[in-house]
Amino acid sequence: MRVVVLGAGALGSVYGAWLADAGAEVTLVARRPHAEAIRERGLEIRGYDTPTRIYHLDATDDPAAAGDADLVLVAAKSFDVPGLLEAYTGRASMAFSVQNGVDQALPLVERFGAAAVEAVSMVGGTLVGPGVAAYTFTGATYVGDLAGTAPGTAARIAAALPDRITERADIASVLWTKASLAAAAMGVVALTRSIYHRMFLTPELREAFLDLLCEVALVARSEGVPLIDLPGPMRVHTFTTLPRTEALDVLREFGEKLVATGQTAVKVSALQSIERGRPLEVDAVYAPLVRRATERGLAVPLLAGVSRMMFGIDVAIREDAG
Repeated sequence: MRVVVLGAGALGSVYGAWLADAGAEVTLVARRPHAEAIRERGLEIRGYDTPTRIYHLDATDDPAAAGDADLVLVAAKSFDVPGLLEAYTGRASMAFSVQNGVDQALPLVERFGAAAVEAVSMVGGTLVGPGVAAYTFTGATYVGDLAGTAPGTAARIAAALPDRITERADIASVLWTKASLAAAAMGVVALTRSIYHRMFLTPELREAFLDLLCEVALVARSEGVPLIDLPGPMRVHTFTTLPRTEALDVLREFGEKLVATGQTAVKVSALQSIERGRPLEVDAVYAPLVRRATERGLAVPLLAGVSRMMFGIDVAIREDAG
């Protein structure tokens, strides 16, 4: 299988390494410093629970040079996707994205048509420096065919990494469940500069996280999409239906487990972007949720307020960057 990873920063590099381990021929399309470092000395992947490994993969900063692929994985931030998809001139028989947001598959459908599937990533990664990425958070990846997807495409993608990617018939519920987690976590950590596990150990932040989850759940119900409990500790359906005190206790226990298992270096992507002066994915994560809530007359005051402040942070970052 020939794989092209468009926007290979932290997460794209991790997936590229995994696919290479599975026998794929992988080309990473990355920013120039990262691509040059990979060409010169290889891609270094670090893990909190695994030994460091070096992967010798093809890498380029020119999307047009990547060529045709059996599988295209889009791992760029949402605001970089249109330019990358326009610059990439290759063809693909399968395509998925690990971006946040309930509308994340739309650009892929426009570009790749029936090759595009819906996907959700629960993996965490950090770009340590050029040529070095860290795998920071254990999580699954889910894929599912869309209404217009060529039948069986999601199953073929899952078969490429059977230990890490799972096909789901209920991919819409998975997508909205992840969207609720993204909106809650990104908002709390971006506004407080908190490391991930502290969000669950600090009572005030834990409550804000739960409130945001519940407001997104309200929007999801208006769409006719039930939120679900995915495997693992982040059981969104349970959190949004349990009595409040019980839900908060479960979230606190999750934070304690993160500490106990050494997952204390996790930084949500929004915080990484703020620290590096990079724009935020506010349009992808918050705008679709608030727009749907407004159209349906739903009261989501915290979600709307967090969205406004996130937009404000994004504007400041862009202005400071010139």
